[in-house]
Amino acid sequence: MKKIILVFTLFLLAYPCLFAQEYKHVEKVVGYIEKQQFRKLHNQFDKTLADALGAREIKYIWTRVEKQLGKYSSHGTTTVKTINELVQYTTPLYFEKGSIELKTSFDEKEKLSGIFFRPKAYSPPIYGQNLVYNKEDVMVTSGNYSLPGEVVLPKNAVNKPPLIIMVHGSGANDRYESIYSVMVFKDLMFGLLNRNIACLLYDKRTLVYKKNYDTSQYTIFDETVEDAINAYNLARKRTDIDNSRIFILGHSLGGYALPLILKQCPGVKGGISMAGCSRPIEDLITDQYIYLTKLDGKVNLGERLFLRKEMKKIKFVKSDKLLKAKPKKSILGYWPTNFWKQIRNYKPVDELKAIEKPVLFLQGDRDYQVTNKDLALWKSGYLEKKDWSFISYPKLNHLFIEGEGNPNPIEYFTGGNIPIYVIEDLANWMEKQ
Repeated sequence: MKKIILVFTLFLLAYPCLFAQEYKHVEKVVGYIEKQQFRKLHNQFDKTLADALGAREIKYIWTRVEKQLGKYSSHGTTTVKTINELVQYTTPLYFEKGSIELKTSFDEKEKLSGIFFRPKAYSPPIYGQNLVYNKEDVMVTSGNYSLPGEVVLPKNAVNKPPLIIMVHGSGANDRYESIYSVMVFKDLMFGLLNRNIACLLYDKRTLVYKKNYDTSQYTIFDETVEDAINAYNLARKRTDIDNSRIFILGHSLGGYALPLILKQCPGVKGGISMAGCSRPIEDLITDQYIYLTKLDGKVNLGERLFLRKEMKKIKFVKSDKLLKAKPKKSILGYWPTNFWKQIRNYKPVDELKAIEKPVLFLQGDRDYQVTNKDLALWKSGYLEKKDWSFISYPKLNHLFIEGEGNPNPIEYFTGGNIPIYVIEDLANWMEKQ
C-alpha cells in the first residue's frame, strides 16, 4: 500500500535558493539542504513526518536523486497553490540530466508536514494519445460527504458499454491515483476506453476531506468501502451504460477491501484485484519495513531503532491491548485506533469465497509492497472458486510499471505507464464475463 511506507515513498528534498520574503519558511528548509544539514532539516518536520523519515534517510534519498539526475544546477520561481485547503509550495529544480518539482507544505506552526517531488509531469501512454471520448462530471455522495468524480465513455459506441469503477489504494488519492508522475487509474482509463469500456473515477474521501480525516477516528468502511458502494449505486442509475455489466476494480488497499465492497453491491458483474492485500495489514507493514531497511545491504543504527519502534506498534496492534485502547489519531501507519479494531478479525479470502462473483487477480512479481505472498493466499481459495482468475507479471512493480532488478521506491519517481498487455488482459477477461 503505497502510503504505508512514508519513509521512502512520500518525501524527497531539494537544494536552496533565494525566495521572496513571504516564503521564508521554504527558504529555511532548502537552506538546510544546501549546507547538507539534514539533522537541522529534520528538526523542522512535524511529528508525523519526523516519525516517518529520519535524517540519514533524507541524505540517502537526496544522494539517489543526484545519482539519477546529475548534479543540481539551479531553480525556478516558487509558486503557491491551495488544494483542498492545503497550501502547497512548488519550486522547479534543474539538474544536469533533467528537472523535478519540489513541493512543500507546512502546518500552522510552520513545521514541515510534507516534502516531496515529482521528477516530471505525467505523460499519457501511447494508447492514450489523441484519444477522443466523452466525459461527464459526477458527484459520489455518502451522507454528508460529496466526492467529485467523472464518468468517461467511449465516443460513438455502437452498444452500451460495460463500466468499471476504480477504488484507490491507501492514503489521500485523487481520482487518477496519482503517485508522482505515475497515474495508475488514468492509464487504465485510457486503455479501457480503447476497448469500448466506460470508467467511473472519483477523488478519495481522505483527500477531499483531508483536514477532517487527519484528526478523526475512522474505519476502512469510512475510508474506502462506503464510497465505492455509493459509486456503484450511482452507476446503476445511468442509462448510457450496460447496467448488467458493472465491474469494481480495487488497487492495493482497494483490493483488500474488495470483498467488503462486492458483498454490498447487488447485481455487480465481478471484481478485479490489482495488487490486493490478502494478509493482515500489520504483517504487510512488517515485511515492507524489513525489506526497505535492508535494501542497501546493511541496517544502520537509525534503521534498527526505527524497526524496534515500529515493531512495538505492530505487536500492540496484534495484542488484545488494542481492544481496550483509547482512540488515537494514528497507532500504526496513518490509521487511527478504530481502523485497526475493525479489521482485526477481517479475513479477505474467506469473505471473498462467500461471494458468487467472478474475480480477476493481477499481481506484479516485482511488487515489494503487496507481494506474491498475498497472491498465494488468494490462490488458496481458488479450488472452491472456479470463477477466479490469476495473472502475474515478471517485470511489474506495485504501480504496474516495468522495471528491472531489486524493486525500490526510487523507481516510483522515474515515471512510466502501465503496459498495454495489462490493459488487454483486463479487457479480455471482462469480455468473457
